[in-house]
Amino acid sequence: MTAPVPVPPPQLAGFVLSGDLARPAPLTVRDLRAWPQHEARVSFECATSGTRHHRFEGPLLHEVLCAAGPAFDPARRKDRLRFLIVVTGADGHHALLSWGEIDPDFGRAAVLLATRIDGTPLDGSGPQLVLPQDRCGARHISGITAIRVDGRYAGAPAA
Repeated sequence: MTAPVPVPPPQLAGFVLSGDLARPAPLTVRDLRAWPQHEARVSFECATSGTRHHRFEGPLLHEVLCAAGPAFDPARRKDRLRFLIVVTGADGHHALLSWGEIDPDFGRAAVLLATRIDGTPLDGSGPQLVLPQDRCGARHISGITAIRVDGRYAGAPAA
């Protein structure tokens, strides 16, 4: 009788947090569990598969990004409103958000970086971007590989 071969622990999927930040970093699902976990029950209406119901848990995107030190100009009162956030998934899917959407002083959207879906940990597949306020799940990103914060957007050129 041979001894069973030990199974290696699941690889921890993660993403790179980069851009106009004081503390860019690689993060895993395990790292995201260090922040307070919030729950969102979501119903996404999908054109091809009908309505999908899920329960997600994870930290707020705003809290994670604030901990990374966005490079806001303190001399400009509304400087944070020019920052954009690009989230990329393992399948190449992208979503673009504005800082104003997630900032508690403006849109206050409770956008999650999910660490669990329906009670199942996402350690192996990576965190998911969840926008509970969206009726359609098109901005839902599975297996996040990158989040980039960009404050270089200066608006439309003068005419």
